[in-house]
This record gives sequence, C-alpha cells and structure tokens, in this order.
Amino acid sequence: MFKRRKPRSIIEKWQQFFWPREGWMRAIKYTWQRAIRLDGSAHSIAMGLAVGAFVSATPFIGTHLLWAALVAWVLGGNIIASAIGTWVGNPLSFPFIWIMTFNVGHFILGTWDQTTDLPALSFGLFLDAPLSTLWPVIFPMLVGGIPVGIAMGVATYYPSLWAVRFYQEKRRAKLARVQQQEPDKSPKGEETSS
Repeated sequence: MFKRRKPRSIIEKWQQFFWPREGWMRAIKYTWQRAIRLDGSAHSIAMGLAVGAFVSATPFIGTHLLWAALVAWVLGGNIIASAIGTWVGNPLSFPFIWIMTFNVGHFILGTWDQTTDLPALSFGLFLDAPLSTLWPVIFPMLVGGIPVGIAMGVATYYPSLWAVRFYQEKRRAKLARVQQQEPDKSPKGEETSS
C-alpha cells in the first residue's frame, strides 16, 4: 500500500543517504520526532540516544548499530533509540569526528610528534592494508573516541531527556483532556438506578 510505484535504484538510495531529497534539516527533524515518540521512560530513550552518539565516536564503522544495541542493553537504554542515536555519525559529521578522535587520542597517548609518520590515508589503505599498517591510525582514534564519545553522549543525553519528558507530559495531559471530554456513553432512555 505504501510502496513506491517505481522502486529506487541503488544509486538513488545512496544519493538519498548522503544528501536527502527533502534536505538535511527535514531529515534531522523527522528522525528527532521519531525518537521522542518511542515507547519507554524518558531516561531509557535519552540513554539510548546518548549511547548511539557515544558509539559513533569509535572508529569501527559498520558495527556501530551492533555496539550501540549491546551497550544500550547493558545500561538499560532503549535499543531502537540507540540505533537512532548512531545517526550522529553521518557522512557530514564523520570527518570532524575522526579528526577530533585522532588528535585527542594522540594527545592522551603523548604521541603527538609521531603523526607525521602515518601512511597517506585513502580508501585503498583500509581495503587491502594489513592491520599493522592501520594500527597507528586506529589505536589513537580508539583512545580518543572514549572522551569524545562521552562528551557527545552527555551532550545528547540531557537535551533528549528534557525533550522526551516534555513530549510525554504533554501527551499525558492531552489524553487526560480527551478522557474528560468524552460524553457519557450510556444509551439514551436508560436511567441509572440509585
């Protein structure tokens, strides 16, 4: 019933992923609305979103959803919200996250002077390079991803908690008003005996 008449091709799907037809602001707003309307407590939903944001700072692309679901389950967060939270890491934000985690990791490790010894970064390097070649890139990103991820998680948790609580309280108040306004459903002509 809700399927497209003409299914999108693989190229169109990737194009939509990297640049939504309706624009990024609408995509972000839609995703946010879906997140705050999830079932569960405000803490659980906010924790799931925060876990997703935290996991987005790790260099293990392709496994973010799995890690987010696992960590959210351990911490009692909403697993669906954790999947939505991984959207913090997207094609537009990943370059900034990677640079930040790489630099923070080298700062923590005290290896800032070794950044010039790195191989030239390219997709080919990640596709057919041995782990020993990738380790000088991945390890600092992993170490730096922890504090950067915590900061991203905290920055996601508190606004999300406030927004979900606000939405849930507004929804409860609306439902209470609707229940008060419902007319008496007893059939006409019947009198209640006292």
